[in-house]
Amino acid sequence: MRELETDWWFLSLPEDWQVDQDDDSIVITDPDEVGVITLTSLITDGERDIEAGLKDLMASLGVESSQVESTMLGDFDGYYQEFQDGDDWVREWYLGSEHCLLLVSYDCDPDNKMMDRELVDDILDTLSLKA
Repeated sequence: MRELETDWWFLSLPEDWQVDQDDDSIVITDPDEVGVITLTSLITDGERDIEAGLKDLMASLGVESSQVESTMLGDFDGYYQEFQDGDDWVREWYLGSEHCLLLVSYDCDPDNKMMDRELVDDILDTLSLKA
């Protein structure tokens, strides 16, 4: 495993997964190019109520609180949902910890939605805040 590090958090990735980064997001692709994990960090200026920040984030994305369930990944708490969106199967996490909110999604073909499920969960469970 290798470590992917940003200014605010880090996570562990299998060696054969590819990472690309643009101004807003980090895109991680599995070796077979079947699925893609996208992580978008939203940084707050000061101390903020994480729960309120998560509710605002979900509201801005049109996500109903009745559609999500509570979750915890590594150092982050938040909410999770999965659904079909056109030709894609989507798993989304809305996560927060201290000054960082994260929008995380995993997109793949619906026929492959179970292929990397456990590995994606294992990768995201390594999410840790930088000290």
